[in-house]
Amino acid sequence: MPTSQHSVFENFLTLSRVMRGLFDQRAQEMGLTYARARLLATISRNEGATQTELAALLQIETPTLKRQLDALEAMKLAERRPSPVDARKYTIFLTGPARLVSIVRFREEIEAEMFEGIDTADIEATRRVLARMAENAEKIARQ
Repeated sequence: MPTSQHSVFENFLTLSRVMRGLFDQRAQEMGLTYARARLLATISRNEGATQTELAALLQIETPTLKRQLDALEAMKLAERRPSPVDARKYTIFLTGPARLVSIVRFREEIEAEMFEGIDTADIEATRRVLARMAENAEKIARQ
């Protein structure tokens, strides 16, 4: 394996570990588990999604999402509303207090700091490459 590929892989693992640690630390400061904070951040970017859609975005099972969502509702950070298009489903929204929780803004803050001094074209190229790498990794996982 060429050294440059190994270096990219190692850099990716390091970056992933550091980012997860920062996110987890912020979540703990707010009394949230990593999973609940991740769900809260996902809801903030996908308000009005159904439980099934959120579970798919997070790549978790719907019953797992339901338990996490129950906890967020008990904390008054998220709410289920009847779907306007399908009476059998609920759509998920942040509550007013959740909009004040810094975990919702944390991803954007960290991303802005991490990309400081990096050209916009490079950032877009990185997003495309990482998306392709994720697709390739999913193919490998299915084999």
